[in-house]
Amino acid sequence: MHTENQITIHGDADRIFALAADIAAWPRLLPHYRWVKVFQDDGRVKQAEMAARRGKFPVKWQTAQVVLPEERRIFFFHTGGVTRGMYVEWTLRETERGVVQVTIFHELSYPLPPLTGWFARGVVGALFVRHIAGLTLARVKEIVESEKS
Repeated sequence: MHTENQITIHGDADRIFALAADIAAWPRLLPHYRWVKVFQDDGRVKQAEMAARRGKFPVKWQTAQVVLPEERRIFFFHTGGVTRGMYVEWTLRETERGVVQVTIFHELSYPLPPLTGWFARGVVGALFVRHIAGLTLARVKEIVESEKS
């Protein structure tokens, strides 16, 4: 399963990056997030449990997050939940001054081939991952662009 969400945000790349990297603040900033519990942070890797909502459906997973500010990249590796084994990468690319292209890339392969097909692509990817990532990007855009006015 491969998904990619992308959005253009008119704002400061450092501000966008700070919002994306601060997962502990996501439930306060992103209405579709129920909670994020950071249970370990060694300064390099954060271990957390994250929970969101896809409409009325609650979802949760465990993740390891690595933040690379100098590259404006954030990596997640899901360590628990139905998306265990999923690799996630956020990238920010300033296309012109004050215009930032933000991309969230997800990649997941289940060990059982039947699950990698219809279940991973049709259920996990299309119904949940793309939708939740799209809401996240739209809200980050809304926050950053409203701060400019």
